[in-house]
Amino acid sequence: MLRQLNRALGRLTGLQIRRAPRPHRKKTKAAAPAVRPGRRPDYRPPANPQVDRLIRQPVFLITPVRSGATLLRMLLGGHSRLHAPHELHVRRLEVSAGTELAVEAMNELDLHRSDLEHLLWDRVLHRELVRSGKDVLVEKTPNNAFAYQRIATCWPDARFVFLLRHPASIAQSWYEADPSRRTPDEAALQALHYTRATERARRELPGHLVRYEDLTTDPESVLRSICGFLGIAYEPEMLDYGTREEGELPKGLGDWKEKIRSGRVQEGRALPEPAEVPEALREISAAWGYLDAPAEAPGAAGGDPRAEVTEVWPRDGLIRIVGRLHGLPADPAGGGATRWRLAVTLTGSPERRLDYPATVLGQDFEVSVPVADLAPSGIALPAKWDLHLTAGADTRDVRLQASRILDDIEQKKNIMVFPAQSVSSDADEIQVKPYYTVRDNLSIACQLRDDLSRTLS
Repeated sequence: MLRQLNRALGRLTGLQIRRAPRPHRKKTKAAAPAVRPGRRPDYRPPANPQVDRLIRQPVFLITPVRSGATLLRMLLGGHSRLHAPHELHVRRLEVSAGTELAVEAMNELDLHRSDLEHLLWDRVLHRELVRSGKDVLVEKTPNNAFAYQRIATCWPDARFVFLLRHPASIAQSWYEADPSRRTPDEAALQALHYTRATERARRELPGHLVRYEDLTTDPESVLRSICGFLGIAYEPEMLDYGTREEGELPKGLGDWKEKIRSGRVQEGRALPEPAEVPEALREISAAWGYLDAPAEAPGAAGGDPRAEVTEVWPRDGLIRIVGRLHGLPADPAGGGATRWRLAVTLTGSPERRLDYPATVLGQDFEVSVPVADLAPSGIALPAKWDLHLTAGADTRDVRLQASRILDDIEQKKNIMVFPAQSVSSDADEIQVKPYYTVRDNLSIACQLRDDLSRTLS
């Protein structure tokens, strides 16, 4: 019909009728992008745990590598209510969107990328638990020590068991597992990496502490203590893990050596002599009670006290700050074990202050700041935050500005540049970025993306 009409119009007027093009659909910018490939998301707890989570009160073993986690999970798996599968590595499962429409659809459901990942993780764990026919899941991936905050956020009702081992024994076992891949010194540094992560989690999360040395000498007492923590009755059958059919123990998903395959708890290696502990592991060994705390060196408390920053890691929605305390006595605030915190204060507004617990081992400190906290709704931009390590009953007895002064690097402000992370607030995208000031103090800037360079000036 349209063709015939156009022929007649063409003969009479020289004009034709054309179908109007479909209007272009304007892509809406979401206030908080749901799914975006290649970018690690901020994360948040479930809006409604009863709807958003299938699994209830999962149990996570937080432990370094080579610390007996496979042995412990085999023993726990012998309980009629506990299912302890091989390492699941669910935190490495990621979600991305193939189209912008998928992003918009998820935004309409108020599901961010991290929310979708949490739903996936929960479903994987729940599927594994249902297949087992039991009602409590135990997960033992060692790398969970580096993601304890996100795990605790994903499952607010999660329970944690901390399994410690002498750090020097960890390093020796890690080296012997594959001597062709690492030297003893490299194994010690890798052990330090895991033990520090475990210590951070142990200080920040509630949970139950057990030791590998106790597990191998008196496994029944350790298992009874864990069962008591979980609120379940101890079952003697837990000790007989060798009589159960566990299938293959694949390499890379737990300990696969003959010792664990023997099916019985074997006595652990003798603890190293104090002189045999690598220097890199002496402080963490003392913090865990395997070594006497080192005596304070003469004059260590002299000089100007300072919190010297050595590393800054902006990633995964956090700004992780590592450094060393200088010129302080062992208990600077007095009154016993000092509790250190990082005070983050809005420049020009001292009443706007955030506090975060800091892990201090010997003189080394470490603390993480969630970037989302630094860009709350209603904050006036641009904004700058000052950082101080504090200690004492009211966190004001000792106050040290986080800085980097003791090295010979000049113009750190221009040389040491850190990546920014994005936070969505009030429909705007705010960039949060650590930086060194002209005085070499560490600060954090918040600004809209296009104006960030001006904030750092």
